[in-house]
Amino acid sequence: MTAPRPAGRVRAPGAVAVVLAGGLLLAGCGGDAADVGAADEADAPALESAAAPGTAGTREEPAPLVTAAPDEYSEVGDLVEDFPIDLLPVPGDAVILVTSAVPVGDADVQEVSLNLRTSATPEELLELYRTALTAAGFSEVTAETSDSDLAVDVTFVRSGGDELVSIGVLDVDGARTVTIGGRIHK
Repeated sequence: MTAPRPAGRVRAPGAVAVVLAGGLLLAGCGGDAADVGAADEADAPALESAAAPGTAGTREEPAPLVTAAPDEYSEVGDLVEDFPIDLLPVPGDAVILVTSAVPVGDADVQEVSLNLRTSATPEELLELYRTALTAAGFSEVTAETSDSDLAVDVTFVRSGGDELVSIGVLDVDGARTVTIGGRIHK
């Protein structure tokens, strides 16, 4: 049996899917490039000893972290074209992991997502997005309770709830991973 949702918490199925998909992508991006290279070098003797006869000293390159090719509506490592940067600004020191801005049918609506890493504090991030979204007419929806381990877990709505932006900030070891997903009018 599913526990009832806390009162005041608003979630749209599409936004939850975008946030969850971003979280799953981020789960596979836990280390930095130096960690990946160090692991490859440490594994090199094992790879060489397991090589087929006549191929000693050669090894295959590791598979990329992202296996799906970006399409016209998503971009890995940069902002996708038509991303609403005015609503969802990027901190100056941010490393963009992935963005998307997907049109919804023929409507003047798009589902957006932004996933990045930054050293900005959770308070600075909340203020950045709160300022941009409330200036654009969004209202913050405050949950009465939160079972989340996130440093920031907030939702903003506009147009009577038709537009929704959910923001989650995971604070680990002095760095923040930001996952934003939502549905907005173009």
